[in-house]
Amino acid sequence: MLLTVGIALYALLLGSLGWLRYATFHDTTFDLALYARMAWGLVRLEFWNPVVDAHFLGVHFSPVLLPLGLLGLLFGTVPVLLGAQALALALAAWPLALLAGRRLGDLGALAAAFGWMAYPNLSRVGTDEFHPGTLAVLPLAWAIEAADRGAGKALLVACAGAMACREDLGIVVAPLTLVAAAARPALRRMAVAMALGSAAWTALFVLLVVPAFAPRESSMALHFGKWGQGAAGVVLGLLSSPGRLLEHLMEPQRLAYLPAVLAPLAMLPVLAPRWTLVAMPVLVANLLSDWPDAARPSSHYLTVAVAPLAAAAIEAAGRLSVGLGHCGPPLLTLVLAAAIAHALEGGTPLSWAFDPRSFSEDDRSRAARRIVERIPADASVHAPYALMPHLAEREEIFKPVPPERRARFVVLDLWHRRRWAHDETLLRTTEEPLARDWLARRDHALVAAEGDFVLLERGRPPRSGIVRRYLVESGTPDAERGVALSRCLRLIGTEPAGAWAMALTLRAVDRCPRDLAVRIGASWRPRRVDLLFDGLLSPELLEPGQVARSVHVLDASERAAYREGRLRVGLLRSSGARPEPCDPMTVPLPAPAAD
Repeated sequence: MLLTVGIALYALLLGSLGWLRYATFHDTTFDLALYARMAWGLVRLEFWNPVVDAHFLGVHFSPVLLPLGLLGLLFGTVPVLLGAQALALALAAWPLALLAGRRLGDLGALAAAFGWMAYPNLSRVGTDEFHPGTLAVLPLAWAIEAADRGAGKALLVACAGAMACREDLGIVVAPLTLVAAAARPALRRMAVAMALGSAAWTALFVLLVVPAFAPRESSMALHFGKWGQGAAGVVLGLLSSPGRLLEHLMEPQRLAYLPAVLAPLAMLPVLAPRWTLVAMPVLVANLLSDWPDAARPSSHYLTVAVAPLAAAAIEAAGRLSVGLGHCGPPLLTLVLAAAIAHALEGGTPLSWAFDPRSFSEDDRSRAARRIVERIPADASVHAPYALMPHLAEREEIFKPVPPERRARFVVLDLWHRRRWAHDETLLRTTEEPLARDWLARRDHALVAAEGDFVLLERGRPPRSGIVRRYLVESGTPDAERGVALSRCLRLIGTEPAGAWAMALTLRAVDRCPRDLAVRIGASWRPRRVDLLFDGLLSPELLEPGQVARSVHVLDASERAAYREGRLRVGLLRSSGARPEPCDPMTVPLPAPAAD
């Protein structure tokens, strides 16, 4: 009863946190959107995945997504995926508890379940995104339990279930079934056949199917491209470059990887090598990978190895209990190690590493939700990673630009403008040129701006959207009125805009470059730099004769300088220089008229 309650609470906790991260738009990769779109598409016999621009066979062969997609027709694809992942992680405690119960009694079963649920990687992965490989922990745990008690049919079903989650899990299933064959002579013929079949299945996909259908940036290339092209090239590169391999493995992150993986299990797996060997292909692949997250204990790349490692810890604790004549010390050691590890690195509120901001509603969440609500359900869209899962159930959902896929809508995340507000560095960030280019396009209109996010729609006149709020009037270029700030812009007026803001009225007298910005301050060369028109109306879109209004909030010292006629403004480009050498650095603004 206690075990059942614990499993239910753990599933509820992981499912709730996973849902909160999704609902508050705090996803940081496109994985949840990728697999949600894959499950949604499989139900509709759509095998091309627009998220990575590849056939689903070039991503991962995960038949388990089909029944999940069918359930998604009733409950929504993303909720079903997150719920299934939470249940798989929680229910895997059950077969491991049965395994422990045979060696360590009821107390050992509870300790094993606690150690599993406290293992930091599981709660980190189970509350962040979704991966079909994570679902495999449940059938893998049942396969280990079935092998331990010699249940051939249960072993076969469990191994098939694991292979249905991802085609490359043959690297775990094959050694698992070989361990079963060695331990249970009655299962030897069937277990060896399963080992050969799962290895052949994985080899077929890794060597033939995936390369034939893979996207331009395949998973193999991203992880192992450092060593060579294709599986054969990787093996040859590893064998021919022992010096590079040693240098790679001696990096601090990789040296600390195995101790960090084994510490939550009190290092017990080293005492039970047969189940530890089942996990070794995954651990070795993670160590050889050049992908930054692969050799991190919190990564989903580790998760499928946790079940055999947990089984190894249980078996080691059983052996120690026999030697000591009592199960208390090894169980206490296992429980304490798991509890300490979770307190330090777990993914729940019981952990020091838990960040509640990743699961809480904030201004960015609300802005993202308002943007999503503006996009029609059947429209194609480029979207930032955090928004993609909320838009995945459609034919065309694309990763952020570039590259451009000619979607009807494009969402840009302009978070960098908040980070570098009023700083000249903003103009030279990696992100700002892309934002400038899109906001200056004449085949798109800006139709919404919410917080960090802007939404552009293809096929509308560029000045037909919300940028109209900045346009005052049109006329003919006037070379005499106002003060020239550059060859293309003249300042024709200024006035207070509310209690703490100032409005600049500008007339375009020629075509402007898109990277114009404005200096504001009391000195000749002020440090404060702002984008014109809130950064939403590109100066390049102004027609000669067009008058536009740019509002800038002032701090207390700038407001005082404005009232006293000491405030100055001037234009600059992304280089930091004036538009033209002959342009003024800044010009003084007249004091506003007294109220």
